[in-house]
Order: sequence, then structure tokens, then C-alpha cells
Amino acid sequence: MPKTLADRSRKNTPEARAAELPNIHPADELSAVREEIKILTNRADELRDQLLAEGADLKGDQYTAAIVPGVRETLDRKALEETFGEAVVAPFLKKTSFKTVKLVEN
Repeated sequence: MPKTLADRSRKNTPEARAAELPNIHPADELSAVREEIKILTNRADELRDQLLAEGADLKGDQYTAAIVPGVRETLDRKALEETFGEAVVAPFLKKTSFKTVKLVEN
């Protein structure tokens, strides 16, 4: 497995990373961080699947996994608009502005 930024920096702070990689452009570092997040997310998903498997050993040396069932409710906006009309739904919509940074390889 390739070394991650966390592996290269015992002090996982922006300053420590900048000191180790002084000439890296923010766009390049953002790409590296996103790749690290992808790797760690995939590993977390693998570990989660192992813990959710039937008969899994949930007790580790330092932590015990507790499987907590839950239910999430969501509203189907499209169905609401089809049933009641856009005009009825519109006053209850909340809009939030945001910005996205998309990286394009040079």
C-alpha cells in the first residue's frame, strides 16, 4: 500500500504536511488528499462489512463494535410535486448555496 500523507506526517497538521511537501501546489495536494480519503473510505467499508457479517467477532483489544439498527425517513420530492403540484411544495424548499472545487488533470 502506498504511503499516505498521514504516514508521512506523525503530526497530521496542515503545517506539518506543508513542511514535508513545501513545493506542492494546493490543487495537487487536494488531489492527493482526495485519493487518500478514497483509500481510507474503501478500507473502512471493508472493515464495516466484516463486522456486519453474521457471527462476526465484535470485540477487539481496544474497542468493541456495537451494531445499532436504525431507520431513516426521507421525503420523495418528486412524488410530492406529482401529488400536490410544484406550487404547493415550492414554499417549503430550502436552497443552499455552495461551491465545488473540481480537479482536471493537466
